[in-house]
Amino acid sequence: MDNRNKNVRSHSDAEAFQYGFSKDVTRNKAKTNRKTKKLNHMKIRVVGGVIAGLLGVLVGLALFGLWYKDYLLNQITYETTDSNQIATIIDENGETVVLNEVMESTKFTYVQDTPVKNFLLIGIDSRSSKYSKDGKGDRSDVIVVMSIDSNKGTIKLVSIARDSYAYFPGYSKPHKINAAMSYGGPTLLQATVENCLRIKIDGYAYVNFSHMANIIDAVGGVYVNMTSGEKKVANQYIRELSKTAALITDTGNETWLNGTQAVAYARVRYVGNGDYERMERQVEVLRSVMKQYMKLSAAKKLACMDDVLGAIVTNIDKKDVEKYAMDFLPSLKKAEMQYLQLPIDGCLNQGTYGGEWSMRVNWNAMIPYVQEFFYGEKYDFDPVKLPPKAPELSSCKTDIPLEKLIH
Repeated sequence: MDNRNKNVRSHSDAEAFQYGFSKDVTRNKAKTNRKTKKLNHMKIRVVGGVIAGLLGVLVGLALFGLWYKDYLLNQITYETTDSNQIATIIDENGETVVLNEVMESTKFTYVQDTPVKNFLLIGIDSRSSKYSKDGKGDRSDVIVVMSIDSNKGTIKLVSIARDSYAYFPGYSKPHKINAAMSYGGPTLLQATVENCLRIKIDGYAYVNFSHMANIIDAVGGVYVNMTSGEKKVANQYIRELSKTAALITDTGNETWLNGTQAVAYARVRYVGNGDYERMERQVEVLRSVMKQYMKLSAAKKLACMDDVLGAIVTNIDKKDVEKYAMDFLPSLKKAEMQYLQLPIDGCLNQGTYGGEWSMRVNWNAMIPYVQEFFYGEKYDFDPVKLPPKAPELSSCKTDIPLEKLIH
């Protein structure tokens, strides 16, 4: 027998008490420890369940957010093509030609800057809620180059009068620039604007006026400075569009307009200084749309995007649309947009030529202003071929400070 166990014996209750411990206390402590461990395990399971639930909700919200963002982006009509596909247009002879082959060859490359992206915004007036398949057949009433600087968080606009004369790629005779949309769709208009301004256009987006009304309604309407003359003409346009639509009743600063009324206001032409004031009205409406959008809550901004994006047709890549429409715009703290109007006063002749009223523009006089406005400096460029009756460069006002031209 092992001698180590000779003296080992169990203690009586009295002995246990004598030595300072109790069998019952020891057993109670053991039971208490087991209960504590069970309670702690229960707490851990409860806390773990809550955390897992919260994580599940967060993951669910994240997945819903990703789904909803993808849903919104899919509301846009994309005209993007394979990168290997060659862009073509229909020339003045009705033949399909490769766009690059009819583009003007230049010594200097078009200005382009990585953080600065330029997009052509086009408003068409087909008087129909349906778009033509490729944008052809409808003249562009609104031609705006929107320049976005993602580093500085700025948006700048250059508006081009639709009656400005220009040469189109593939056409030997000049035409009003808004006819490019009718002849060759947004691809031809984009190429024409690039040629006239000597800048890189990174894509286009166009919207019909009937859809523009929906966009304005989505942000809650707009506020404009309405005169009695503008109200009269705008109400005539409203009646052309609808016999039951509400007419404009108020005038003055901060006049509220719904979508149909705002579109009619932006179309007013024969009040004031013709196309110049018309472009100002169009930009006024765009600015107000942006301001109204910025006032919306985050949830309402997303809901608004459903209406806005569903009205757009574009050749801009879906990833870029997501970057600017879903990330850049909502992150803006202010809705301020600087605006430059073309043609610049003193850089054109306007009147009736060959039985047609038009603006004969010297594009070369205005290119440096556009470069400085978008990029902050001027670059060398190849002179643009000018339409007949355009003023000579020497007679154009090219010494006007840019600050005085910015609205």
